[in-house]
Amino acid sequence: MLSQRLVRVAAQLLAGIDVQRARVLRTQSTERVQQNLDHLATLELGAAGVLALGEVQSAWNGLATLLAAKPTLQGLAEIDARGEALLLAAEAMTEALEASGARRALRIVNICGRQRMRAQHLAKDALLASTLAASASRDRLLPTMAEFEAALLELERAPLSSPEIRAGLVTARDEWLRLVGGVQALDSPEGRATLVRSSEALVDTFERLTGWYEHSLQVIMS
Repeated sequence: MLSQRLVRVAAQLLAGIDVQRARVLRTQSTERVQQNLDHLATLELGAAGVLALGEVQSAWNGLATLLAAKPTLQGLAEIDARGEALLLAAEAMTEALEASGARRALRIVNICGRQRMRAQHLAKDALLASTLAASASRDRLLPTMAEFEAALLELERAPLSSPEIRAGLVTARDEWLRLVGGVQALDSPEGRATLVRSSEALVDTFERLTGWYEHSLQVIMS
């Protein structure tokens, strides 16, 4: 999620959308990436985990160097490529940790957590399509929207639930519709601003939902 958010923030800064908030979010997200890496480095990961962490660190170093410079149209495409490399490395590490861990995360928890990344990925690609007229980014919009919608439907139909989860899913559905509206109005300043607001709101919503799903799982297991 952070890999996609940081690219989206770079595009947001270049487009002049809520610049002050974007700068704060860039700093916070950069610090959070480093905190995650520092924490992972303290764990006993095993050979596969250590190798995967090295790949993530290398990918992050490449992205961090570019983020430190002032965003430009030419540099934004490279930032996006580095962000995609970090996303792939992070997902590979997640798989390595799950394979070596004592317990495998419940599928529904993983689906919920990945919605944060999809919201940022969609907003990032929409801003890149608008800012760079990037056809590859525009081509990814519909597939990402379809993935998000399919995952949201699966969460809504899942038997693992609680009053908090049901209310959170209603909030997520409403915010998702606003994000889709922002994509549809991509060529307007209002649409791009909606993209930014709704993608961040969805991150917050799905972070809460992920916590509630994990709590429900712990209750069942106990």
